[in-house]
Amino acid sequence: MGRLSNRNLLAPAVALALAAMAVFVLSLVLWSRGVDNTTLTREEELVRQGLVSAIAEVERSLVTETTWDEVVLYLDNRRDMEWADANLNDFYALGFEFSELTVIDPQGQPIYHRQGRETAPVSDATLSVFESLIAQVRAVESRRDPLSSSATPWVKMPSPVQASGFAVVDGNNVLATATLIQPDLGTALPREPAGLVMLTLLPVREVSIDLLAERYQLTDLRTGLGMSHLTPGDAQVRMEVLESDAPLILAWTPQTPGAELLRNALLPVLAVLLAFGVVGAVMVSRARSAWRQQLEAQRTQTEFLANMSHEIRTPLNGVCAVAAALEGTNLTPAQRNMVEIIRSSGISLERLLSDLLDVARMETGTVRISQEVFHLADAIRTIDTLLRPRALEKGLALSLEITPEAETQVSGDPVRLKQILANLLTNAIKFTEAGEIRVSVLRLPDGRWRLRVDDTGIGFDPARKTELFKRFSQADATIGRRFGGMGLGLAISRQLVELMGGQMDAEGRPGAGAAFWADIPLPQADVTAERGVPEPETAPARPLRILVADDHPVNRQVVEVLLAEFDVELVLAENGLEACQAFEIAPFDMVLMDMQMPVMDGLTAIRTIRARETADEKARTPIVMLTANTLPEHKAASLAAGADLHLPKPIEPERLIAVLQSVAEGQGAVAT
Repeated sequence: MGRLSNRNLLAPAVALALAAMAVFVLSLVLWSRGVDNTTLTREEELVRQGLVSAIAEVERSLVTETTWDEVVLYLDNRRDMEWADANLNDFYALGFEFSELTVIDPQGQPIYHRQGRETAPVSDATLSVFESLIAQVRAVESRRDPLSSSATPWVKMPSPVQASGFAVVDGNNVLATATLIQPDLGTALPREPAGLVMLTLLPVREVSIDLLAERYQLTDLRTGLGMSHLTPGDAQVRMEVLESDAPLILAWTPQTPGAELLRNALLPVLAVLLAFGVVGAVMVSRARSAWRQQLEAQRTQTEFLANMSHEIRTPLNGVCAVAAALEGTNLTPAQRNMVEIIRSSGISLERLLSDLLDVARMETGTVRISQEVFHLADAIRTIDTLLRPRALEKGLALSLEITPEAETQVSGDPVRLKQILANLLTNAIKFTEAGEIRVSVLRLPDGRWRLRVDDTGIGFDPARKTELFKRFSQADATIGRRFGGMGLGLAISRQLVELMGGQMDAEGRPGAGAAFWADIPLPQADVTAERGVPEPETAPARPLRILVADDHPVNRQVVEVLLAEFDVELVLAENGLEACQAFEIAPFDMVLMDMQMPVMDGLTAIRTIRARETADEKARTPIVMLTANTLPEHKAASLAAGADLHLPKPIEPERLIAVLQSVAEGQGAVAT
């Protein structure tokens, strides 16, 4: 797995810190709102209870003047209005400024009315306000037992009979109360079965409203009919109004201790957030610096890997190529055996080098999966053709099963796909002593392609399957000693499959063979011609003129040795500048160009040659990048510069000769 950069590690940490601060601030805001809501609810309940108590206080004050033998005697029995004028002023002495006071008889007719402290006629509007209250009082009066004059004075005073409600009279908000006039001791009784009823109107402000405001420290206390006098956030107590659908609302500005605490905490919170911001900025700055250092370290490591690959592959190229050339000479059996040892050891070393480079690139996260259009079945056949000789050498039967639907163009990374299949098939050949190996490719219902390799080899213990895909690990410690290898192939293959968006798995039993498969998404692609070595206009009827540019004399000598048996004319150059100069002097049928050279590198030389061809309107000369720089980005750079093929070192004689033959025959080389 690629390393996580400091930047990647910091991103969630910063996000978590910001989220924590946001949660803290949000919690503080929600807490303050919760406190304010609780305070609002408590204030409304206290005011509601205080209002009920204030109404009860008004009603109690009325009872003292209406439940009294003397008021029954003078108002009910004698209808003495002078007595009323003299005694009803006691209400005002108690501190209640009633706006109107009316006494009605059992028939509902007013017998006495005062407006303020002055006697005045009562209006029909005032009487209409009391209709429902009077009905309530008469209903209670009719349900109680008749008053009796026996056994007087009474031991127990009759229960008060009252009904109250808020009303609007002449635009004023008032408390309307209807109270039954009745004796307290029974020495005087009403002259009719029904008694008199006293009606009072008290302005709402007189109902201890100011006292409530003072007691509960209410700010901007106000009353009004409906909601027109309300402002957002007001606390309110609603009261039903007689003869009206709109409620009477007592409103005030509630206390907001939570908001006050929030305001007081604002500066400390801002200071904390600022501190977090400063610390975060420092962390981000340090993380960016560390990230840049890590990028630089990765770049340096990548350059080191490329240089190491180049430096190792250059002498390895000489070993493998010369060994391959020696095989084609007359050798004694002993000599041929020694040459085979040299060549196979060189191939093993080259494969080990490639695996180690892949592991290092995966560690640095520099492995990239390309998206190219290629023929799926042809890619499978390429690996089959490459490795079939090894299977035949061991006497193994190798079968290739390709479904018709695999004969199609797909989009993916053909190089990595071949590498995965080559690793699986190489392992199958290595661990199978007798029997057969079967390679198959088929399309899965979910659209992915399954590459599967079955063998009849040594198999593995299912309990140790996970060990197979770990680096430098094998299912059995004795396998490394018996078959060789470092245990990297499957680990690399699995990581490549996962980078391509697929999955890799296996099954097997000890001694009963094994099966390994990779399920890889490879979308269908439009058919596009792949670029190969361009076909010459005509096949030359003379020796092929080949320009070989390589700064290392061993590499130039290797090419000379490999092509010595062919009718070719080689022109050697030690750097890209010499190659360009030679190209200007005379035409060539093919150019073999090294990538890493002094004076002028191979990429620059290829671009120069292609520019010259375009300017002179000449046919495109096949150019093959023959280099020890084997990383995918090197191949991409070669093709982008104008190369037709990118062949890695050590040189595989068969591939180089195949390219040479395709040029000679005018068929064009097969792209790799």
